[in-house]
Amino acid sequence: MSAALHSSRPLLTLRSSWSVRVTACSMPLRAKITNPAFLAKAQMATAASTDPDDVLFEVNRAARIVRLNRPRKLNALNESMITKMTPRITEWGKSDAAKLLIIRGEGGKALCAGGDVAALLEVPPTKSSAFFTYEYTLDYILATYPKPIVTFMDGITMGGGAGLCMHTPFRIATEKTVFAMPETLIGFYPDVGASFFLSRLDGELGTYLAVTGERLTGFDAYIAGAATHFVPSEKLKDLESRLAELDAVEDLTGSRKYNAVINNAIDDFQSDVPADYEFFYGGDKRKTIDACFKFETLEEITDALTEAAGAGDEFARTTLDTMDLRCPLSMKVALAAVRKGNTIDILETFKNDMFIASKFMNEPDFYTGVSYRVVQKQNGRAKWKDASNVDVAKYWPAGNEIPPALQTTFDKLHKLGADRPADAVAYQEYPFQNGLPTEKEVERFVLGEAKDSGPFLATKEEVTQHFLVEYRGKVGVREKVSEILDRKTKIVRGHEDDKLINWV
Repeated sequence: MSAALHSSRPLLTLRSSWSVRVTACSMPLRAKITNPAFLAKAQMATAASTDPDDVLFEVNRAARIVRLNRPRKLNALNESMITKMTPRITEWGKSDAAKLLIIRGEGGKALCAGGDVAALLEVPPTKSSAFFTYEYTLDYILATYPKPIVTFMDGITMGGGAGLCMHTPFRIATEKTVFAMPETLIGFYPDVGASFFLSRLDGELGTYLAVTGERLTGFDAYIAGAATHFVPSEKLKDLESRLAELDAVEDLTGSRKYNAVINNAIDDFQSDVPADYEFFYGGDKRKTIDACFKFETLEEITDALTEAAGAGDEFARTTLDTMDLRCPLSMKVALAAVRKGNTIDILETFKNDMFIASKFMNEPDFYTGVSYRVVQKQNGRAKWKDASNVDVAKYWPAGNEIPPALQTTFDKLHKLGADRPADAVAYQEYPFQNGLPTEKEVERFVLGEAKDSGPFLATKEEVTQHFLVEYRGKVGVREKVSEILDRKTKIVRGHEDDKLINWV
């Protein structure tokens, strides 16, 4: 979840001759009655909750399209939108006619700027906790959806908006993308399953993003792995039409072959690497991130950054300044969540999030942070509670008493996937890898541990060529692999002439 921003950009609705526009208020009875019991109406008493068109649904050949439609609020997510999306998306998941799902935002400025946190200040903690239950249930449904999902991260994609896309197999960044989980700035923590996603980014980059709430923009979101593709914003309409035409493919929905068909179709719309591109978090910055954010406690991270800053590391110094504005409790919970996120499955992740969110709704820091940042729009440091002696273990369900209502929700979450294989609803690694090579892949190849690498040394160019071939010349492969090799390899002694490298 993230603080909602505001926009006065007029509504933009894309149409095509093959599209059938369906507004939220025309939802069929069947879709309504399949709404999970735990999504029963619990009105948030906000004006936006009564808008019948805050989400638009379309059928375009094989594609089913969800358009978030609150452009003046940068499509900030509220209960009204969630209670429309959940039954419709669930219904489409069961439909033989629906081959893939596309999620995008209207207005040209955002997919979704996050949850509408300002509205949560107006209701008691039990209502706020209920909102998170609804939101995380939707995110879990998307994370385990039986059909391919393509999300357009065109503009601001933060917090709750990131939750709608980060667990989907196809995440399209554009030059307008701003991706972040900025919750530590408002006294919350990176929720919506982010601990699972961020902990699987290269090195300690995900830890850094979780703790600091910093952003990935444009092509950086693609290189970092937050997005699987980079497509210019102006091409998204044509891409949407192309994806809708994929119903001509034999019925392979959910299979790896169909995944490859979609992946290749999106690749056809990718643009060249931006001129003079350099990954913002590459090189020395990334070395600082990995060296300083590898620890298990916030105090150790702070000490490491302080030492690096004292030695003249400007990035370490600015990172300390950034962290000084963040909520100490939020950063500690964020760090613990990322560490746990790398060891548990996706179902356990969302159960943890539901429990943690319910705890935060009874913490003053959340109300302090949202009021200070979102309502008052202040830019300084909020009056956070001292968290030096906090026991973060109390924020996880393991070893703690689970309220009966929350246990009921856990049970219903399990039932959502009761008729599907465990590796589809409780996986420990994402089923599909459609983005650029990961650092672990490059490391295995350089060390000769990959099945096609062998026990021979290679040059940087030979390693790069291998991945260019394996990824079919995908845009950005050379830039990402080269950045990794420059930072993580060195020429083997005695091989200065032939430039053979090894991992360091």
